[in-house]
Amino acid sequence: MLTFTPVRFLLIAILSLTFFGTAIAADIPKRPSDVQRITITEFQTLQTSDKTIVIIDTRTPGQWQRAKDKIPGAIRVSSKADLQKLKTEVPPDTEIVTYCT
Repeated sequence: MLTFTPVRFLLIAILSLTFFGTAIAADIPKRPSDVQRITITEFQTLQTSDKTIVIIDTRTPGQWQRAKDKIPGAIRVSSKADLQKLKTEVPPDTEIVTYCT
């Protein structure tokens, strides 16, 4: 069973965004309230499902370097260029979860 330290809980609790379907190709939400948020339980269910997901860590380079906890397999995206690169590499039906601290 996975245990949650306060830092791990905080890290996962702040999973900030999830885009479904053609997420990368879709318009970027204009307001935070336009983005669907998910719970830790929903995230864990998504991770153990048969669906292909991409987890994107959106922290700044400094925040990322100082971080003790990182979600394994998460991709760092810190610029629009990184996002454009993902747009060409990730199939449109891939589920995407972004998080930051």
